[in-house]
Amino acid sequence: MKVLFLRQVGCFLALALGCVGSVFSQSPADNFPSKTIRLIVPYAPGGGTDLVMRAIAPGMSEALGQAIVIENRAGAGTITATDAVVRAEPDGHVLLAVGAPIYLNTALGIKTPYDPLKDLAPVSLLVNNPGLLLVGASVNAKTVKELVALSKQHKSGLSYASAGTGSFGHLVGELLKVRTGIEMEHIPYKGSAPALADLMGGQLPMAIDAMIPSGAQVKTGKVRALAIFSSERSPLLPDVPTLAEAGFPGTEAAATFGLMLPAKTPPSVIAKIHAAMKKAITNPVTRKQLDEMGYQVVANTPEQFGVYLREQIITWTRIVKDNNIKPD
Repeated sequence: MKVLFLRQVGCFLALALGCVGSVFSQSPADNFPSKTIRLIVPYAPGGGTDLVMRAIAPGMSEALGQAIVIENRAGAGTITATDAVVRAEPDGHVLLAVGAPIYLNTALGIKTPYDPLKDLAPVSLLVNNPGLLLVGASVNAKTVKELVALSKQHKSGLSYASAGTGSFGHLVGELLKVRTGIEMEHIPYKGSAPALADLMGGQLPMAIDAMIPSGAQVKTGKVRALAIFSSERSPLLPDVPTLAEAGFPGTEAAATFGLMLPAKTPPSVIAKIHAAMKKAITNPVTRKQLDEMGYQVVANTPEQFGVYLREQIITWTRIVKDNNIKPD
């Protein structure tokens, strides 16, 4: 009887220890997601970042088995929305859509209540929206080298428009000056639309803007794109060479859209979100939708995205300091 009792106790202890062991061996991802996931977009509905996130959200939701709700929180140059995600519970249920400001704000010296490299965890760089070097129809230059030669004929160089001081187009223009060795006078506008309107109207010779929205004007023939600031040509503008093909390598630049999480999110949860993103963005229907918009799908790893962010901060900080650029 005593032996039987001891055997029963032994079995109970083994069972109990087995249960405890299984609890401790569980990954945080095993219980994720346990509720609706919020995807915070720091822009108004209808913009580029918003459209990309709405394109991939259904596929991610299906892969994760949980609803994904997109919340648009525009304002303060993306700082308010980003700070809200930084302060959120790091359990994977709050995602942040990021664009170029995630690294440009730092490069421009804009004070933020967070450090994008320390307070956020990268998931993936989703897509690139590459820049275009644009000229008006009346400009007598068919190639970048011809444009450089034309610019050198003017004491202060040709003027170029951008969407504003400290904007993507402005900083890319300053990078182009470094790579080509020419002088160019920057003309800041209040957004891409008025800059492109004046370029089409012949009020200025050059502009630098992202493929979306300026690619549409190139396709109609209202402006010419001499080069794309990308490592590869765009299928939407296959005749437009890269800057490297035009003779100026090392001049890649794009407005980028990615996903990030609060910094202390468990790696296993990040991996699960990344897998869902990868499945969603490589879905043929979604991929075709993004390609037709003009985006270049990247979908890299969290580690690659982290390296990319650090490199962008270093590159653009140098451009900002060397040219004494002060954001509006």
